Amino acid sequence: MGLSEYDFSLNPLSIGLLLLAILTLWFYKRQGRAKLPPGPWHIPFIGNAWELASDPDLRKSLRRLHKQYGDIYRLYMGPTLAVVISGYEAIKEVFVKRGGEFSDRPDSLATNLIGEKQGTLDLEKTSLEGKIQKEVSILLSEIAKQNEKPFHIQLPVQTSVSNVISAMVFGGHFNHNDTRFAEMMKMLDENFESSGPNTVVAFFPFLRFLPGDLFRVKRTLRNAKGVEGFIGELVDKHIENFDENKMEDFIDAFLLEMKNNQDQKDSTFTKKQLIKTVANLFVAGTETTTTTITWAALYLAAKPDIQARVFREMKEIVGTESLPSLQDKRNLVYTEAFIMEVLRVSNIVTISLPHTCTVDTKLRGFDIPKGTTLLPDIDSVLFDPKIWSDPEEFRPERFISEEGTLLKPDEFIPFFTGRRNCVGESLARMELYLFITALVQRFEFLPPEGTTLNIKEIDGVFGITHKPKPFEIRAKLRKE
Repeated sequence: MGLSEYDFSLNPLSIGLLLLAILTLWFYKRQGRAKLPPGPWHIPFIGNAWELASDPDLRKSLRRLHKQYGDIYRLYMGPTLAVVISGYEAIKEVFVKRGGEFSDRPDSLATNLIGEKQGTLDLEKTSLEGKIQKEVSILLSEIAKQNEKPFHIQLPVQTSVSNVISAMVFGGHFNHNDTRFAEMMKMLDENFESSGPNTVVAFFPFLRFLPGDLFRVKRTLRNAKGVEGFIGELVDKHIENFDENKMEDFIDAFLLEMKNNQDQKDSTFTKKQLIKTVANLFVAGTETTTTTITWAALYLAAKPDIQARVFREMKEIVGTESLPSLQDKRNLVYTEAFIMEVLRVSNIVTISLPHTCTVDTKLRGFDIPKGTTLLPDIDSVLFDPKIWSDPEEFRPERFISEEGTLLKPDEFIPFFTGRRNCVGESLARMELYLFITALVQRFEFLPPEGTTLNIKEIDGVFGITHKPKPFEIRAKLRKE
């Protein structure tokens, strides 16, 4: 039988399968040259998306992978190699001791959204405390208007926290019933919730051209345009009234830099960059703090014995006539322990922002190529039973010594650690303390009548942050 008797006609499917086989062999041969960290089997050019999506609770997927592959393991996000760093010792080794090799940050939707690369604001602590206290007082008044009826606490908290940023950036304040401001915050919220689907498109750009908006990219872009339009109007007003001899807020300072650099062709101080920076500051300064305060209110309502102890300490140390101040902080040991436990258990940033390896290097015997994305697994530290003994339990006492002083374990890293830790940590800690203490001082938080709150039955929603699903509580004005 001669070769001419065979039909060698190839249809498109055959060609596609042949190319896939060739690319797969090339991919694995290429990867086999390096001794990479262990990790689950992955589909070439698709990666391990299915591995992380196998459970709606991201933490469970990460814990399973950590248990199976150890402190350092690889995942593929599409064709992109990522190395997950788990456990306190590994995180300390990589991001503290060897921070110079792993201190860069890749550009990504999440990084740009958070705005970490933009830097921070330099304000005196006393001045900042006054701005926060002003918004705290307004929040207390807004909550009192609920008249002890069930309500969602996240929205008024979000408005007040974002107004702290507004005071720093715009030098102004938005009313809680300002519909345009509420619409802007809603658009930012939607973009946070869309971060998961958006990430898929970041690794597979062609998906954005599919019909419809399955991955919410169109909504994200539409919302971003709306937010930038809102901020642009406020920037224009600042430009009209700009006086370089009267610097009152961040925008004024940026406008001065624009003026000083106007002759530089490649200057980054442009109006467009200003608008994007302000948007990033709102996101970075609002979402994480709002989410943590929301979790705190939930724990207060679900744990009446803990809430009573926090209030008792507050009443003894601060009283009920004036708002708690930063000067009171060192004496409110149990209250501080409560806030720390909220940060630990809620763990709103399960995986910290990604870093990038700056050189070809080795890590515990494994090859880490230059440009590799590194993902710090914060959950692996905050819920490590070797560190916390009973990590699933909400127990503020774990942060109090036998002598009654506040403990600050090195392993307590809700804001990450190392050279690229959270730039907004100081502001966030200040806000959490001033808002939470004032809320407990003024109100007793309760479940809706006839119901109970079981923390373990309340699921979290994973986006860029881990937030509780919508819930209602009551705020009963204290009579003491």
